[in-house]
Amino acid sequence: MTLENVLWITLSAILALALAWFSYFYKSGKTPYQWLLASLRFLGLLSAFLLLAPLQFEKVSVNMEPHRLMLVLDNSVSAGRNASRPALEQIRDFFQKDPDLPGRFDLQMYTFGSGVRESDTLDFSEKRTDIAGTLKTLSNASLNGNASVVLVTDGIQNQGKGWLPSGPGSISVFPIVIGDTTAYRDIRIDGLNCNRYAFLDNQYPLEILISYRGEEATTALLTLFDNGRKVHSEQILLGAGRASQRLSVLMSAGQVGFHTLTAEVAPLENERNTRNNRQAAGIEVIDEKTRVTIVADRSHPDIGALTRSIESNEQRQVTLIKSRDVPSRADETDLWIFFQPEPGFRNAYATLKDGNKPLLTLAGGLTNWNFLNEAQQSFRLEGPGPREELLPELNPTFSYFDARDWAVSSYPPISGFLGEYQILQPHENLLGQRVRGISLNQPLMTLIKGSERREVVIFGDGLWKWRMQSFTQDGDFQKFDALFSKLWLFLGAGKANERLNLDYENVFDGQQAAVIRAQFFDEALRFDPSARLTLHLKDSTGTLLDSYPMAVSKREYQADISSLSPGAYSFEVAVEDANIRKSGQFRIQDFDLENQQVRSDPEALLSIAQASGGALYYPSQLEQLKDSLMGADRFRPVSRSQRNVVSLIDFRWLLALIVAALGAEWIIRKYNGLY
Repeated sequence: MTLENVLWITLSAILALALAWFSYFYKSGKTPYQWLLASLRFLGLLSAFLLLAPLQFEKVSVNMEPHRLMLVLDNSVSAGRNASRPALEQIRDFFQKDPDLPGRFDLQMYTFGSGVRESDTLDFSEKRTDIAGTLKTLSNASLNGNASVVLVTDGIQNQGKGWLPSGPGSISVFPIVIGDTTAYRDIRIDGLNCNRYAFLDNQYPLEILISYRGEEATTALLTLFDNGRKVHSEQILLGAGRASQRLSVLMSAGQVGFHTLTAEVAPLENERNTRNNRQAAGIEVIDEKTRVTIVADRSHPDIGALTRSIESNEQRQVTLIKSRDVPSRADETDLWIFFQPEPGFRNAYATLKDGNKPLLTLAGGLTNWNFLNEAQQSFRLEGPGPREELLPELNPTFSYFDARDWAVSSYPPISGFLGEYQILQPHENLLGQRVRGISLNQPLMTLIKGSERREVVIFGDGLWKWRMQSFTQDGDFQKFDALFSKLWLFLGAGKANERLNLDYENVFDGQQAAVIRAQFFDEALRFDPSARLTLHLKDSTGTLLDSYPMAVSKREYQADISSLSPGAYSFEVAVEDANIRKSGQFRIQDFDLENQQVRSDPEALLSIAQASGGALYYPSQLEQLKDSLMGADRFRPVSRSQRNVVSLIDFRWLLALIVAALGAEWIIRKYNGLY
């Protein structure tokens, strides 16, 4: 107890005694229970004064903290090979049964693979090894630095990044290398990279990563297969030591469907590990050409300008037909363009009502507006006026896409009718009409988001002049074609299946969980978490295997298919009650990541040991490791003192004493009629 505490208690007792004496004995006559009441008043006041005082004292405790020694055992498939398993189990038993280590250290045992957990049970079931992540986790859990790691592993890491200690309190790592450390010649394919999709009749790059370990330079034959058919082969030269090459081969997408691409390098003479000489990837070849049909009953330069602009993208194909041929082309068209509709288009509009394919209407100076007003319900021209040359005026508030770079101020006029245009569906005007410098507040190009289809309407003809002006200004047609590409994308974005997006790997190689993900959007293109999505899974023969309801997680739907056996599969994701579905294909590879390397990696473990202040050992050096741990001063128990400042008196007891003393005094005074 400090001097301040003693002085305060003494002062409080004197003051409480003085107040109690003044209340009951100073110029006071004799009253019933005078001494009892004075004592109660004294106790209540003394407790109140002590409650106001910061009465504290220091409590110091000293503990001897032994050094924390973590034995971390590799529980991966590669560590369970015949060359590694006996040594690993022998090391575990040595640390468990040694009589000296438990008395000196706080011994804890862990097993690890893709993660780490506290256990001494080994079943060698982990299919991935993350040495870096394990050491980082243990280092973060030992922030005081009074810990070391004995890491028993073959050094084969196939997950995570490299690890080096950082900070003054980092743990020391003492690796014990198990397995076969003999260096063998080995050539392997480290990666096979390609896009997920390729377009039909296009070429796509295939990247092959090859590495070689050996004392002499060598050559090897690399062969590529597409669905089992040999498509490419070449001899590659690899230098001595640790050499690697990155090769790129252009492949041809000649057939629609799912393609399994396999890269295989011929084994070297007496090569011990050939499991890593082969690797597969998947790509889906799709025919995603947008089939555009221009319907026109007369010739015009605009038709040629539109055709060249549309086909500037190889994924779009244009067909020109007469209006009478529209019914026969209905199933072969993705996007319609009606040029200068006339009464002969009557059957064309009747065919259009049976579907919801997007439409661009070019209604210029030769359009029959009486027929057009009757044939469709998206727009009208009330009382067509005279033909006029109309200049374009860009709408600065247009929001469907960014068109600010489209410089139309220098464009020549196009031919159209004056009059009162009415747009009968939700829309935005991209261009307005201007005549002789006066804005008419009438649309020249409008984009319609209709309930049945999306439409674009251009109220004038002469687009060929705009395309030529774009070439005059920039030396090419790119800006004009780019703007019209946005129109085609706007029209195509109204398709129902665009609301459903799929995300999956073409080939699941066992290095990550096999999961199919999907996103579904409502008609306003907002993510819909309340939809019901179902995954229908089929095998390579088309037989339905099972159906999985897809669960919502973090703004996406997921279905885990990791339990499937290796093979080729197809699937379909269906949105219940919306009649929207999408399909895809994938392959699950019979790929053993742990068997891609058979030799242990003592070099990598040595670098970890040296960087952390530890040392590298082998199973035959357990006694040397023990002597090193027992004899080093930095591993001795650490004395740690803990200083706690605590209250001298519990305030709850003081409050209870105040209430009891002053309450009893008040009751006694009231009972005896004292005021």
